[in-house]
Amino acid sequence: MVLWLGLSPYTWIMIAFFVILLLILVLGGIADFGFDGDVDVGADVSTGLSPLSLPIVAIFGTAFGGIGTILENAGFDLWTPVLSTAFAALIAGGMWIVMMNVFVKTQAETKVDLNEVVGHKGQVMVPIKPGHPGQVVVITEARGRTLLQAIAEEDIGTDEHVVVDAVVGNSVKVHRA
Repeated sequence: MVLWLGLSPYTWIMIAFFVILLLILVLGGIADFGFDGDVDVGADVSTGLSPLSLPIVAIFGTAFGGIGTILENAGFDLWTPVLSTAFAALIAGGMWIVMMNVFVKTQAETKVDLNEVVGHKGQVMVPIKPGHPGQVVVITEARGRTLLQAIAEEDIGTDEHVVVDAVVGNSVKVHRA
C-alpha cells in the first residue's frame, strides 16, 4: 500500500471523517445537510433522521478508515476494502438506529390522553352550540397548546374560558368557567 506522510489512505480517511465528526459536535446542526429524497406518501410527513445525514456519513467514513487501517495492518490486503465497507455499514446503520430511537422517536411522542384533560381550563377558539361541536385550546403536558373538539349544552362564544367536564367519544364536554 502506498503511504503518504507515513500513513495509509485508510488512516487518512479515518482522520478526515473524524475531524468532520468533531466539527459536527462543535457546530451542532449548523453544518448539517442531509439527503431529502422526494417520496410521495400522500401527506406532509417526515421520517426523521436520514440515513444519509452528515453525522451518519461521517460515522461510516470514520469506521471505514479505522477498520481499513486495522485490517491492512493485519494482512488482509485483498479483502480490506470489502470488509471495511461491510463493517462500517453495520456500525453506521447501528448508529442510525440508535439515533432514531433515542432522539427522533422520543421527541415525537405527543399523544394526548383525553381523560387527562378533564378538569383543565381552556379557551374556546371555534364557537360551540348545542348539537354543533366547536374547538377549545387546552394546555397539556404532552403537547403544550392542544386543540380539541368540544361540545356543550349551551352556546359558548369565541375566546370564552371553559372547563373540561368529561370525554364523549373523540370530543370533550365543556361548560363556562
